[in-house]
Amino acid sequence: MAEHDDKIKVIIADDVAETREILEKALYFEKDIVVVAKAANGREALQLCKQHQPDVVLMDINMPELDGIAATEAIVAQIPGTQVIIMSVQSEQEYLRRAMLAGAREYLIKPPDTDELVRSIRHVYKLRASAPRLAAGSTDTTTARTDQGKVIAVFSPKGGSGCTVVAANMAVALKQITNKRVALVDGNMVFGDVGVVMNIVANKTVLDLASRVNDMDAQLINDVTVPHTSQVRVLLAPPDSQSGEGISPDQLRSVLEGLRSQFDYIVVDTQTSYDDRTLTLLDVADRILVLMTLELTAIKNVKQFCELAGPLGYPDDKLMLVLNKADSRLGIRAESIEGQIRHKVTAQIGNAPYEMTLALNQGVPLVIDRRNHPVAKDITALAALTANALAPAAPAQANGAAGNGKAAAAAPVPQEAPSKGLFGRLLTKR
Repeated sequence: MAEHDDKIKVIIADDVAETREILEKALYFEKDIVVVAKAANGREALQLCKQHQPDVVLMDINMPELDGIAATEAIVAQIPGTQVIIMSVQSEQEYLRRAMLAGAREYLIKPPDTDELVRSIRHVYKLRASAPRLAAGSTDTTTARTDQGKVIAVFSPKGGSGCTVVAANMAVALKQITNKRVALVDGNMVFGDVGVVMNIVANKTVLDLASRVNDMDAQLINDVTVPHTSQVRVLLAPPDSQSGEGISPDQLRSVLEGLRSQFDYIVVDTQTSYDDRTLTLLDVADRILVLMTLELTAIKNVKQFCELAGPLGYPDDKLMLVLNKADSRLGIRAESIEGQIRHKVTAQIGNAPYEMTLALNQGVPLVIDRRNHPVAKDITALAALTANALAPAAPAQANGAAGNGKAAAAAPVPQEAPSKGLFGRLLTKR
């Protein structure tokens, strides 16, 4: 196959011979794409993938012997680096969820438009090229990281600012643009909603990590975090408020430091409060996305938080002020907000109440379902901006991961006083 080394090698898997021929003809005139094999069922597709080591597989979802979902799972596990595009005549969200959970990178409705087909092949090929190719049968879930991931907290001192929705979309966008390991953490221990936004139901939650911080390792983190269709792993909040209240700030700190050893980015949705758990999440964060809406009450609360950031020990560059639900018709300009708060607005996310509510009710983040929507583009731009801001090496911290795959334990934090909450914290700093 040496003559095809400079091209994107594609295998077509579909049980209808006519469909296979149509897809091959659609790709024939693309100079950078070559069809190296065709399969009539999932089992044959798996065998051909082992033989040809393709870059991309066009996989029909319904096939005999081994369907597209099962074949995708096998290919992703046994031929790492091969990207799968699932095709189906069904457009239901459940099919999309099943495909993405199996490891597919794209989902196309049959018959796909030729331009869309070619664009998808090139897109997933770029994802493959940007990721290191692993040896067959290997997995990165138990490999200790030599560097530490970055924690991004999404916070607002005013309820209703959209932290959960932005955090969820932000995590998915980071995965889409960087193809790195991303975790989404529900940091609201009492009334967490990340599971609802991501349409995830699971028995394992942050409690399973908080109760085992002393023996937390890569395998435990992989078992407790839940895979989402976007390939983001999600750490859910406790199932009830009573259990959440039992998690201590020190346990939360240790959980986040453990996640640092396994993920490149950890996006944390936080509670609108100044309790000890929330302050701990903000302390650990490398960046805090402070969400604000164009309401006087929200602006007032954000101004107060920015004024408290200094006494709390947060440098100016740790805060990234984000104007969410931005709408010029509301009578307040971003420029006037900057003057009042004395902090630059880093980014703006447009207002799309209908689309956001629909995405929330469907359990599919907007950056997945409507990637070209202006608001989805705003969030993707924010994700890129945040990733760039975190690119320079951070000052060394005493929380490196051990070489045996164990997650890093949190560095001891001096206990200054028994005072609790924001005011206790500020009083001890005087």
